[in-house]
Amino acid sequence: MKEDVKKLQEQRMKLYSDFFNNKLPEWVPMEVTLGTNIVGEYGGGSPIDFQYDYSKLYEPAMELADMVYSDKPITNPVGIIGRPPSFYQSLDSQSFVMGNNGFVQHPEVVGMMDDEYDQLIEDPYAFLWEVVLPRQYKNLDLSDPVNMLISYEMSKMALQADTNASLPMFMDLIEKKGYYPGAPMTASGFAEAPFDFIADQLRSFSGISKDVRRHRTEIKEACEALLPLIFYWGLPATPHPEGFVGTPLHMPTYMRPKDFEELWLPTYKTMIEQWASLGARTMAFCEDDWMRYLDHLRELPAGTILWFEYADPKLVKEKLGDKFILQGMYPITLLKTGTKQQCLDKAKELLDIMMPGGGYIFSFDKAPLTLNDINLENYAAVTQFVHEYGRYDNPGDAYGMPLNSEGFVRDESIIGPYKSKYHFDWDAFKAKFPLAPDSARARFEQYDKEILSHIMFMCI
Repeated sequence: MKEDVKKLQEQRMKLYSDFFNNKLPEWVPMEVTLGTNIVGEYGGGSPIDFQYDYSKLYEPAMELADMVYSDKPITNPVGIIGRPPSFYQSLDSQSFVMGNNGFVQHPEVVGMMDDEYDQLIEDPYAFLWEVVLPRQYKNLDLSDPVNMLISYEMSKMALQADTNASLPMFMDLIEKKGYYPGAPMTASGFAEAPFDFIADQLRSFSGISKDVRRHRTEIKEACEALLPLIFYWGLPATPHPEGFVGTPLHMPTYMRPKDFEELWLPTYKTMIEQWASLGARTMAFCEDDWMRYLDHLRELPAGTILWFEYADPKLVKEKLGDKFILQGMYPITLLKTGTKQQCLDKAKELLDIMMPGGGYIFSFDKAPLTLNDINLENYAAVTQFVHEYGRYDNPGDAYGMPLNSEGFVRDESIIGPYKSKYHFDWDAFKAKFPLAPDSARARFEQYDKEILSHIMFMCI
């Protein structure tokens, strides 16, 4: 690493260390994310082309990094959330399917029928394995175990190959461009609100909307049954102030307030309070317009990151700015429709609202899907302006409320360990293989956690 790049990276590492330990940083952290489709399109490739060889993203990613300012890498390595087609095609997925334009799309399909809530409640993890996965992935046919095993292994190999192909790009962005490398690898996680988990690939948007009226009690019980499983899935192995559990919040803006309060909020709130008790911060991406729920958001643990899509920045800052880390709210559409000066004026307006008192991460309200969604020149100009304008006069001063200022305590009577016939049982293993040393227990339990995490990602 060149000396000037190393110095920049050290500045960025201090920036995030200060920020997440409630000290005003030298400047407002800037986080922009350009998806692999944007990077590939910039490089002149079609989605069909680069999605089968992610190493082709390397050169365009390096060029974009020189154009666009960001403190974190401008793009990420490929994982399941990136919807790589090789993974889904190996499984013959019905829930994620490549369209003729090369984009992987999510049709309205269900993995659970409305008369199966009792089965989900009885053993959620077993229900995912035995019912949901075979419905959503046609090659995971329990009646054809050999082909099922082959397809499952092939999909994992395809995913690993795609990840490995994109890793040199990601690692060199950090090494050659001096980006903040992020929190320790075991300090972050991903999960969903239990209600959203049911809505995604189990019941679908239209299905859960009907169930709210017809199966209200079952939904509540299912959310409670899923809570231990999702809590364990999202919990980082070693929580750290700079890490977080990402949670995209899907359904609340399509729900009546009464339904939100009774069915959606209780298990999500409990879950992130218990994460906070262990030092794990939550990042909540508030999809769509959450303005009617600001008072409810106020009830979440201090130090939670709230990333807003559509919002009134002044009201968000007024109601939530003293307790939470705020992010987003710059309208990505303006980069396409506005002049360069209009885009810069909007950035200044937003910073003037959000900077006082600290606790703001600049990012756009959403990531663009294609290059046609933005004017790249405006995009780059805004990022550079924010970096130059967003400087604090008093870096190092304290701001906001630290994570878990409320003093939540881990309580297994609130969320206990998840139970399933498919959960690894060390005692049973030890009884069968008595020569296995106790020192091996953590390794086998980690395997179990990784399998669970993979299955949960397949269900979102």
